[in-house]
Amino acid sequence: MIKVNKTKVQDTSAKYLFILCACLSVVAVFGIIGYILYGSIPAFREVGVFEFLFGDVWAMPTDTYGILPMILSTLVVTVMAVILGGVVGVFTAIFMVYWCPDKFHLRYKGKVKFLAKCVEWINKINLRTIFDQVIKLLAGIPSVIYGYFGMQIIVHNLATVDPDYRGYGALSTCIVLAIMIIPTVTSLTKNALEAVPEQYYEGSLAMGNTKAQSVFNVLVPAARSGIISALILGIGRAVGETMAVQMVSGGTANFPTGLFVPIRTLTTNIVAEMGEVQIGSLHESALIATGLVLLVIVLIINLSINLVPKEFKGKRGKKVLKGDKEAVIRFEKKGLIPEILKYFAMVCAALVVFALAAVILFILINGIPHLSAAFLFGTEPPSLVPAFITTGYMILFTLIIALPLGIGAAIYFVEYAKPGSKFVKVLRTFTDTLAGVPSIVFGLFGYLFFRPMFGHYSVLAGAFTMVLVVLPTIIRSTEESLIAVPMTWREASYGLGAGKVRTIFRVVLPSAFPGIATASVLAIGRIVSESAALVYTAGMVLVGTSTVAGAVNPVNPGSTLTVFMYSFFAEGLGFEEAYATAVVLLAITFLLNLIVFFIEKSVKKKR
Repeated sequence: MIKVNKTKVQDTSAKYLFILCACLSVVAVFGIIGYILYGSIPAFREVGVFEFLFGDVWAMPTDTYGILPMILSTLVVTVMAVILGGVVGVFTAIFMVYWCPDKFHLRYKGKVKFLAKCVEWINKINLRTIFDQVIKLLAGIPSVIYGYFGMQIIVHNLATVDPDYRGYGALSTCIVLAIMIIPTVTSLTKNALEAVPEQYYEGSLAMGNTKAQSVFNVLVPAARSGIISALILGIGRAVGETMAVQMVSGGTANFPTGLFVPIRTLTTNIVAEMGEVQIGSLHESALIATGLVLLVIVLIINLSINLVPKEFKGKRGKKVLKGDKEAVIRFEKKGLIPEILKYFAMVCAALVVFALAAVILFILINGIPHLSAAFLFGTEPPSLVPAFITTGYMILFTLIIALPLGIGAAIYFVEYAKPGSKFVKVLRTFTDTLAGVPSIVFGLFGYLFFRPMFGHYSVLAGAFTMVLVVLPTIIRSTEESLIAVPMTWREASYGLGAGKVRTIFRVVLPSAFPGIATASVLAIGRIVSESAALVYTAGMVLVGTSTVAGAVNPVNPGSTLTVFMYSFFAEGLGFEEAYATAVVLLAITFLLNLIVFFIEKSVKKKR
């Protein structure tokens, strides 16, 4: 009897502990909104809310702050980027799901054994897997690298057609943002298309339609809600981008009256001036208020996903599935358009591969010649050793805090939450909201909340900030791995007399370890690639003054590899070291994606 009561107490205590972990997202969202709103009050009080939002002059010496040009610039480049990147992303996903072949089908009739072996090896390559890795690699490349690519390639080439020979402006910004949102749109659209019941496709073919007609007239309309959600998340990604936009936009608070007019978005306004602001000044409050406006815009965008209808409303597709002869005739008459769209999808997929190849080759060609042992492992600046140490600290401290919290929240959602519970829906909504908060807003919150704890910029302040950044990723990935554990294993454990907590820690979590490992690797990737959230929390140590002795103490300011790379640009130093750092970051990104690939592959084999 005593053992039963003890087990019951343990189960109850653990349940409330897991609830607290799940509620952290709610606390974080309200904390971010509250602190940034509080920091914005002086600007709204002195400048006026209407004047701040609709004023067209941003002049620091005169304390005149109006952000209308920045709001319009943000909206213009976002719309342009989503039109370009959204279309390419959606059609790339369509190609991956419906036309990407599983394998090559090459034939070799010669007698050279080496060539025969090469052909045999090539035929074993899974093209769908390769395309998946291309998209994941695009998503994992740090934004600073995209910024360098945009600044040196896109801006440089656009300058040849710019009457003023600058190249900066809305056009260069939208191209860079389009490349950056393609992975988000492609991945989510692919998931939506794969979720469409196969009966829709079979029914359309049975009514006499071609594959292209079935795809574009039945399957794509059926996945419309998922595609719209993908585009909305792409918009949120574009609105919140900071570092890459800072490098290609021009940095001047002008109205976006032309494609080559230098502009400044809401995010770049913050990053351009926050480093030189006087603490407690009206200027600081105006920049924080800019972050509040950005946060409100992103929250509206992310919450609008809930308004997207979930059910299938493809009326034309339904008519075909019901056997409407007139609809079938109309589809057959319009058979040329789906065929054209099929080849357009192939072109879009080729463009994505070309974009990835261009970015990688650009970095490798410019960076590899400047790699050296002194630069990688030397003790005298400029050396990457302090950045390696800071990045290691950032990963260590972030995961020590974020993993238990994220795993605990996921355990509550899977093991304890009741299906359809309104409380659980609220918690999931706040978790998704936290995932959509822009990096620069996390940086502002860390600047206001964590930095004062240490009295200055600190690696630990950056790590505490990164806990909030990676928490949604850990929760989602761990939750999926817990769901994949068969229910019969839990029932068997209960049948042997084990309590719920014992079952979770002895059966469920060990079985879900590969998914938890994947969550950790994804979190590491986010930490390594992050820059905007760390510049104003961990600091940006000058390249020439970065030393190993200073980096060893985590209470000191420090620059991770990505921030270190950005500092070369910010300080106006030579680009050789920046390119060399980019090669290191690319290698780390590739390695992390490879680890995730092999973990997922091993899990599939076991299942």
